[in-house]
Amino acid sequence: MDKLLEVKNLSTGFRKEGKIIPVVNCLDFTIKEGEILGLVGESGSGKSVTSLSLMRLLHDTPGEIIEGEVIYKGTDLLKLSEAEMRRYRGKELAMIFQEPMTSLNPVLKIGKQMMETIVLHLKMSKKEAKNHAIKNLESVGIPRAKEIMDEYIHQLSGGMRQRVMIAMQLSCSPSLLIADEPTTALDVTIQAQILSLLKRIQENTKMGILLITHDLGVVAEVCDRVVVMYAGRVVEEAKTEELFEDPRHPYTRGLIDSIPKIGSNQKKLYTIPGTVPNPTEMPKGCKFAPRCSYAMNQCFEQEPGLIAIENRTSRCWLEADVKKIEREFVHE
Repeated sequence: MDKLLEVKNLSTGFRKEGKIIPVVNCLDFTIKEGEILGLVGESGSGKSVTSLSLMRLLHDTPGEIIEGEVIYKGTDLLKLSEAEMRRYRGKELAMIFQEPMTSLNPVLKIGKQMMETIVLHLKMSKKEAKNHAIKNLESVGIPRAKEIMDEYIHQLSGGMRQRVMIAMQLSCSPSLLIADEPTTALDVTIQAQILSLLKRIQENTKMGILLITHDLGVVAEVCDRVVVMYAGRVVEEAKTEELFEDPRHPYTRGLIDSIPKIGSNQKKLYTIPGTVPNPTEMPKGCKFAPRCSYAMNQCFEQEPGLIAIENRTSRCWLEADVKKIEREFVHE
């Protein structure tokens, strides 16, 4: 598969009291055509800031991109003017947000909002755009598509709102879809339907998807590869199956062990001690060391780089010497 998106050395920070505080640090990953890449981490790891950086939607926040490249089909999006970038958003790149009520205009009818995007990017007449919008609503499993075109977003359930958002973002057949926690606010039944829908659309269109989530269950169900983020950094990257079978980074193992196991006899669910560090108070050395039961003196003094072994990477000093890697992590 060809590379669809390459993120190279991307760093994004928030301006505070005249200084820029990094919240995403030297990020590197790729998304291939027809691939679903999962971006995983706790709240505060920098996942959503990453998505806004890729789409260049930081202008209404104190955030700004410090350095790096975001190369989409050979074009560095960070070098485009805002007018040029607008031509990419919606047509080539699309984004689904966690809560449609904050992303869609509550005072405009659903049909009007969908048709605006279609007319702008596909240059259709209003009649053509309306028919196209109805077909898109139907394609994501929305009943009464014609009637819903004349309704407002608050009249729909959470699952239906998210389907409208998906239909709107896919209306111009983008090559890359960024889905930022698209199922977090939904109950498990609707969540499964939305994930199944995204998977079906991806398989039919060969679209690349960046799925941002904190839910490893979601990742296991739909993703081809996984990038694990912690404190604004990539700490591990691997194929999904390999990541779950043999997690290399202690943080990844902690996330997996935090998942409830069916039929397990464990009396207490494991939790990773501590919290993600504040960007203004980053510890020296490995950023996960204060929470890691395997931390050595070196971990508190020097931050490891991403170490590549067997087509996967891990930011851990244990990986520097394969003989020292403990494959079976045991939590008391």
